[in-house]
Amino acid sequence: MGVLLKISYRNLREHRTKTLIIGSIIALGLAILVVGNSLLDTAEKGVRKMYTENFTGQVMVTSMRNENPSLFMGPGSVNDGPTPTIQDHQDLISYLEGLPWVETTVSQITGFATAAVDGEGRAFLQLFSVEPEKYTAMFPETIKLIQGRFLRGGETGVVLSEDVVGMLEESSGHKVAVGDLILLTSMNNVSGTKIREVEVRGIISFSSEAPNLSLISFVDLTSMRSLSGMTKATDVSANLTAEEQGSLGLIDEDDLFTGEDELFSDTDLVSMTLEENELFTILGDTSWADFYREVDPDSWHYVLLKLSDSRSPEGAIRSLNNYFEDNGLPHKAYGWVEAAGGVAQLVSGLKIVFNALIIIIAVVAVIIIMNTLVISITERIGEIGTMRAIGAQRLFVRRMITLETLMISLIFGIIGTVIGSGIIFALNLTGIEASNMFLQVIFGGPLLKPVLSPGSVFTSLLMVLGVGILASLYPVSVALRIKPASAMNQRQGV
Repeated sequence: MGVLLKISYRNLREHRTKTLIIGSIIALGLAILVVGNSLLDTAEKGVRKMYTENFTGQVMVTSMRNENPSLFMGPGSVNDGPTPTIQDHQDLISYLEGLPWVETTVSQITGFATAAVDGEGRAFLQLFSVEPEKYTAMFPETIKLIQGRFLRGGETGVVLSEDVVGMLEESSGHKVAVGDLILLTSMNNVSGTKIREVEVRGIISFSSEAPNLSLISFVDLTSMRSLSGMTKATDVSANLTAEEQGSLGLIDEDDLFTGEDELFSDTDLVSMTLEENELFTILGDTSWADFYREVDPDSWHYVLLKLSDSRSPEGAIRSLNNYFEDNGLPHKAYGWVEAAGGVAQLVSGLKIVFNALIIIIAVVAVIIIMNTLVISITERIGEIGTMRAIGAQRLFVRRMITLETLMISLIFGIIGTVIGSGIIFALNLTGIEASNMFLQVIFGGPLLKPVLSPGSVFTSLLMVLGVGILASLYPVSVALRIKPASAMNQRQGV
């Protein structure tokens, strides 16, 4: 092995130009890998920490019919229809809280509404409705109070984000303060347009500075269920008598507006004069309407889970979904990426795109390195032929060229790692400022301070060594095809 190292080192030194060409490509590629992956890893860890510690928990359970499980608004989310509610919510909570690796649970409802103050102004907001005590216990650092206080269990009211307050004040010209009454308006497919007047209990901001979260406000459960059409009669079907079913379709609705085939004559209209007491009883018993207006106190969209350190989120999700499927339960567990929605998926997508580009660059690098090595071997035909003539085996030649390639890869890979690490260190000191909202969303805030990822460095070095070995395969085959006799003749100029 010592002889191989000496020969490989001598060959690299004698072919400095080609060595520098190959080495520069490897160093540059590794520096890009280290910087790019460290940036994306830092952004992903920051976004994950922001969501799991402030909004989503590590695992989320929702209805299996929920096709858009994100807690947050996304493209088309307002028009996607109502979010399915969780069936048998209390049984689900009992099961989840009985698991030894579930530390905390909190149930949540999400929705959207517009807000107005004194009948003026307009602000769009995303509404969260939660169990206040359990929510603040699970996410103690999420909410920062600016005025007033957070909601208390059993009371009605709303806690507005400062950005929503700013929009309301700007559009209405009125100052919004704790104790004011505002109108929340929302539409749903069950009860149509709903309006609720609620008192402002507090004004808040969030510990995370991501702009996509600035519209989140909290409203009490009763108001939220009313705005979302989450009533006890949501799934009640109409049961008509045979006489009622037979009367359907007897009247053409067009006849009501054409003036032809009048349903009532003038005489009929005169005879239909009603007394005041008859006017209030014309609809008969209307007590049923109270049932259709009554909200369902056990209707929820999501259950968020905080796990103990002994259980990984992936393992917990797999275990829960297996349990739901084995027992025929209409629930499904998701991770924080699905719960966070578009932002987390965007960061993961960028990492995939970056790695795809790196693979393309690696292929190009393999081709360049391979061609350079082939040229180098062509120039050493005589030398390699002489080695073969004096007894060097094919394995010796293979090891020599492979070792040369690995030496270049390792030496310049370390140089590239040092360069990339230096860049990350400098960026960590200065920070990368998010110049637009898109970057703020990706960074999880206005400033990103990248941290060197040891896993990224190790993976990058392995990738570079793999590229070196792959690039040496064809040059090795070229070297092994050299015939000793012809090579020596070429060396002697015959």
